[in-house]
Amino acid sequence: MKYIWILIPVIGVNVLIGTIVYNTIPKTAFVDNQQLFDAFQGRKELENKLQQESNARKSALDSLGLQIQVLQQQRTIDEITQQRLNRMMHQYQQTNQEYQGHYQQKSQEYTEAIWKQISQYTLEYGKSKGYDYVFGIAGQGSLMYGKPQYNITQDVIQYINSKYAGN
Repeated sequence: MKYIWILIPVIGVNVLIGTIVYNTIPKTAFVDNQQLFDAFQGRKELENKLQQESNARKSALDSLGLQIQVLQQQRTIDEITQQRLNRMMHQYQQTNQEYQGHYQQKSQEYTEAIWKQISQYTLEYGKSKGYDYVFGIAGQGSLMYGKPQYNITQDVIQYINSKYAGN
């Protein structure tokens, strides 16, 4: 009985120390960046918008290409027609380069906007769940491995798509 009175304070001190140590360990988790990006509904919508813009531009370019084909298939081409054909081919190449440049620029702008939104939503998620750190795993050296129980990718995907939908 005498040892119990000694044991109770020792256990209490150990519990107190354990609680202090546990509360000073940061709460961490990680997400798979590529999965977040691929599953984000905002990315899918912007990708569709970019594709629609690209299709509209492509149809105009295809029309010009068809006109060039028709001229090239003529049996005899006089000098005036050849000059017209050369101008059209030059215009086709120039327009094609402009479209490709525009597509690349828009694609980069959309990608940056998507990552900015994903980052903001992930920050909100981390704060709301009490995380000290949420690492992004990308296979490029930032975090190469994490135990599966610390992978919150699916939870964050649900959260960011819910936030994007306005919920």
